[in-house]
Amino acid sequence: MDIEETNCMWRTALADGDSRGVEQLLRRDTRLRLLGHESSGTLETAGKAELRGLLLLGGDGDVPFAADSPWGIPADAGLAVALEHVWAPVAGYCPGFLAALRAEVLGLALVAMEHVYLLGYLYLADRSGELPRDLTDLVPYTGSNSLDVLWGTAPTLLGPTDVVPLLDEPLPAGVRDLAAVHASFTSFDFDLRLDRFTTTLGASTLADYEGEDPDDYGQGADFVRAANGEFDRWTQFCTCTSAAEAYFLDIDDRDPHDTPRVALSGMNGTSERPGEPFWDWVNQALPSLLFCV
Repeated sequence: MDIEETNCMWRTALADGDSRGVEQLLRRDTRLRLLGHESSGTLETAGKAELRGLLLLGGDGDVPFAADSPWGIPADAGLAVALEHVWAPVAGYCPGFLAALRAEVLGLALVAMEHVYLLGYLYLADRSGELPRDLTDLVPYTGSNSLDVLWGTAPTLLGPTDVVPLLDEPLPAGVRDLAAVHASFTSFDFDLRLDRFTTTLGASTLADYEGEDPDDYGQGADFVRAANGEFDRWTQFCTCTSAAEAYFLDIDDRDPHDTPRVALSGMNGTSERPGEPFWDWVNQALPSLLFCV
């Protein structure tokens, strides 16, 4: 099945409120297959994923959420109420990001895979023009050919004194609050992984070049700063392939609330400093990276 056929099936399933069709399409999602591989070592795990709840714009075809989900979403919740409930722990910090979620998300799917729950946020990627606000308008809609799924994993609940392996110190405020909603937040070309701090999974920092051959690098400002150890406490937590950007927490540069600033490093090796305050980045940069708004 090619991409065009898959996109057409997505639009039809949502317009018809077809929960079984949505479940089958979710099982084929590339990112879900990769998440399944992380947990089980095989790409086949996603093929057995079960839909345990579905909330769609307009409410047609809704399936009540399972009572044992990590987010405790009420069984009688609609899409808007569920979004508010999931993000309530950080609602006061990122109103801009939550406004983008409310405007762009067409549905919320609760999926169980190998006894692990995930939330799938359904949205139209690479859209042009106004977004249809009635799912029955999706079938003839030509503003976008791509429905994407943003996957949120279960929360990581940590106290202010709990030491995490990657930092060898407690997870900073702000970052800890966001991890209490989702430990990771990923789509096909976007990857925000706060679980790296607690498991060191895929962790990376901008390494100090000291001791390496200077002839291997350009003698620019970044080389000098790296040789001086300025990047040693930059820890990568987010990447966006389409934007060709990676984002790091500058652990030694914190805002007045003791939250690390977010430093940008382009895929071409350039970097920018000082970084943005964490919640400013979530409010302003994150919606653009996800939804191009």
